Amino acid sequence: MDEAQLAQVESLCETLYTGTSSNGESYSREEAQSRLLSLQSNASFIPQCQYILDRSKSQYALLVASNSLTELITTHWNNFTIAQRIDIRNYVLGYLANNGPTLQDFVTLSLIKLVCRITKLGWFDDPTHRELTEDVTKFL
Repeated sequence: MDEAQLAQVESLCETLYTGTSSNGESYSREEAQSRLLSLQSNASFIPQCQYILDRSKSQYALLVASNSLTELITTHWNNFTIAQRIDIRNYVLGYLANNGPTLQDFVTLSLIKLVCRITKLGWFDDPTHRELTEDVTKFL
């Protein structure tokens, strides 16, 4: 993903959630939704979702990336190694620790939902998933 693709995703997200687009492109909400749902179609889109989280300033794009990650993790959980699962968990926790205070509540809640899903699915995989309370107390 590059900056032009990120701008297009942000435009689609704005159209989906507000009905308007800031860059002049005209999409219907249905078209925007169907294009954005492609982010949830394959686990190979996880790096794109992370790119959106790392670089986008659009709260709606962050929400779509977070929701897409939740769906991808849930759907493709068995395709990840234990180390990959822990890496994804640590990425999301680190993202929340670094960016949580600046995010809109709806984005924060979506990311928390993602952490909870990862914890639930990985509870018996590795003891690291059971150390969530210790990891979260670092936020306080």
